[in-house]
Amino acid sequence: MEKRQLGQSGLEASVLGFGSWAIGGDAWGPVQDQESIEAIQAALDGGINLFDTAPVYGKGHSEALLAKALGSRRKEVLIATKCGLVWDEAGTVSRNSTYDSIMREVDLSLKRLQTDYIDVYQIHWPDLETDMEQSAKAMNDLYQAGKIRAIGVSNFDVSHMEAFRKISPLHTLQPPYHLLRRDIEETILPYCVDSQVGVLAYGPLGHGLFSGKMTPGTTFPEGDFRAKNALFQGDAFLRNLQFVQELKAIAAEKDTTPGHLAIAWVLAQPGLSVALVGAKTAEQVRGNLRAADVKLTSADHKRIEAALQVVYTA
Repeated sequence: MEKRQLGQSGLEASVLGFGSWAIGGDAWGPVQDQESIEAIQAALDGGINLFDTAPVYGKGHSEALLAKALGSRRKEVLIATKCGLVWDEAGTVSRNSTYDSIMREVDLSLKRLQTDYIDVYQIHWPDLETDMEQSAKAMNDLYQAGKIRAIGVSNFDVSHMEAFRKISPLHTLQPPYHLLRRDIEETILPYCVDSQVGVLAYGPLGHGLFSGKMTPGTTFPEGDFRAKNALFQGDAFLRNLQFVQELKAIAAEKDTTPGHLAIAWVLAQPGLSVALVGAKTAEQVRGNLRAADVKLTSADHKRIEAALQVVYTA
């Protein structure tokens, strides 16, 4: 599988990364640990070398399960995890990127991941109650100490990144990005290109919307965050499904699927390093792997943009 540099970190990642949110078991409906382990191992066997997780995914469960699945193959991969979202005894999650909190979190993650270093450590969300200087200093101190090999942030805008980079190097950004969520194209992507910050895009499949498997009657089980997500509600959902039908027609001519087309589109954008694709099963992983081989022509891009215009301006 093709690999790309993660900014100026010196690390090379597969263009497809494994997103571990779903295997935490608390946001995507029912999931079985053994199936999750098999999914991770299928990703490894398929050439994926970047695995993205976070403490808040299942309150530590995703990290622990990833460690179990990787086993002796840990050194073959890049583990990307996060800090800055913490929970209390009642399970309430809040943002905390203070110096001391980051230092506590990294040691807890290292223990759950059964490793003595983290390849890419990311602040999950900007903490507006904490001065960016102390957050950036914590990350830089961890980097200088060798506990982490690259410094990343997630869901940051340009002003957040600029403030961070005054104190610390910044190697990666992880933003949401897919065909129907393109706000980062205005300022964030150009900034990352100019600043040589690698981009790990999450949600390239539109949280499953572009899989082509959903219908107007699709519902989501209790605990699945999509049950309340605007992409899957009312008239907007019907319009989105109409766009997916247009994608299916384009994909069929390329002997691929709308999901693969959507992932390939993300990877074709300037500045993109990795498309993070979540999966619960080995079968889903093996299907996603084929997206790495889909190449879009300029004509394909024009047809996709035309389909967007037709559906969303009608």
